[in-house]
Amino acid sequence: MSCHCANDVAQQCYEKCGGDPPVAQKCQDISTRAPEPEPSLAHEREAAKDCECEDIFCAQVWPDSCYCANAAANQCHKKCGGPKPNTQKCPPQTSKTLRTKTRTARPSPTKSSPPKPTNTHKVCGGGRANFQTCDGDDICITDPYTPGCGPACDGLGICVKDKMCGGFAGFACGEKGQVCHDDPRDDCDPKNGGADCGGLCIWPHKSLYPPPQR
Repeated sequence: MSCHCANDVAQQCYEKCGGDPPVAQKCQDISTRAPEPEPSLAHEREAAKDCECEDIFCAQVWPDSCYCANAAANQCHKKCGGPKPNTQKCPPQTSKTLRTKTRTARPSPTKSSPPKPTNTHKVCGGGRANFQTCDGDDICITDPYTPGCGPACDGLGICVKDKMCGGFAGFACGEKGQVCHDDPRDDCDPKNGGADCGGLCIWPHKSLYPPPQR
């Protein structure tokens, strides 16, 4: 091919630029050139002998075993070449349906307002004729959440445990949520300059009397 190419280039240069006519080289006739031999089947088999395919073990469950054997044969042919493998006739593969899990949306927690406090102490007092007493060792005192003087002036009071809180040692209430209020039975009043006054543990609650109607 290089001989014919050189002759063509020399002829094109002469036609374009002039000068002495080029002397063409004697080239072999292309039509008489023998065709290159095509690779034979025996050559492909010989080349495939030097290539090794991986061992693939297929589960013997029909039709999965058929699909697996065909895939292994095609993979080996793709790697090592050689004659095209004769694959088995397998039933058509059905598309596997993708299973999806649907998540149910959980409702977001709503913030609820805390319940209004209710009376958690037994009511006592109420006048000399209908005086209500407390149970056991509980004592009847003026309710700090209710206006007025309580049992001292024939009003209602509440029953509480006779156990001191606060004071000089700062005793805490035994149950969470209780509040230490000043003991109305003694002369120590923190509102009038009293210090380290003892108190009684009381649950926060509403007034014993309903609010006045407007």
